[in-house]
Amino acid sequence: MNILTIVLMGAVTFALRFSFFGPLKPEKISPRIEQALPYVMPAVLMAIIVPSVLLAPPAERGPGWLTPYLVGALVGFGVGAVRRDNFFLVFACAVAGFALTKLFQ
Repeated sequence: MNILTIVLMGAVTFALRFSFFGPLKPEKISPRIEQALPYVMPAVLMAIIVPSVLLAPPAERGPGWLTPYLVGALVGFGVGAVRRDNFFLVFACAVAGFALTKLFQ
């Protein structure tokens, strides 16, 4: 049942995106839409990450608000502010911050 749900969610997501961009030819995309496209991926990632950071369970030791999720998000944000062009470095640093906090917690 889980596999079916994931497949159906993927199909609906693809259909929604294709219905908006599919019929357009690359020459017909307006400059305003083209200008907004680089911000789509960060917006989607924030929509995924923010709920998990804000709704994370409290820390077992230390300050209750300092969860591994928050540390990973802050490390990723800090590295991303300095190195905007390297997504994989930002992602790796955020995961490392999460893992180290989880390890030493």
